[in-house]
Amino acid sequence: MTNRSIIEMVGLVSVIGSLVFVGIEIKQNTAAVRGATQQAVSSQVSEMYRIVSENERMASLFSRALEGDSKSDLSNSDYISFWNFQMMGLRRIENIYLQYKNGLLTEDAFSRIGLGIYRTKLVREIWEERKDDFEKDFVIFFEKLRDGEK
Repeated sequence: MTNRSIIEMVGLVSVIGSLVFVGIEIKQNTAAVRGATQQAVSSQVSEMYRIVSENERMASLFSRALEGDSKSDLSNSDYISFWNFQMMGLRRIENIYLQYKNGLLTEDAFSRIGLGIYRTKLVREIWEERKDDFEKDFVIFFEKLRDGEK
């Protein structure tokens, strides 16, 4: 073997080694980003649970929604409070959807969002009022998910 052949072989092995190293680093980084994304989603869920558990008014409104109350059964201030809380929840689901669409979360992330409240009459009324504020693809996805068609 000539010196030139040896140098070319060493160069080829170096390039292959570098590519393997970069591939491993990308895989580790992707796993870290997915983990951080899942942690952020869990934190959002925990924050919503904390709000309901620490706020008697919100707990009462949540209970009333589950019992079948509608917008007309609430005072304006109660409706605005519940509306804001539910918009936070809907934006959380939209965020999960965007992370899912970008490949950072898997479809099982939607199994942990607590769909029951989103199926109530009151939250459906909120959704119908505000769904045009969301991306069209998300609206279609969410309605199928909420209605058990996904």
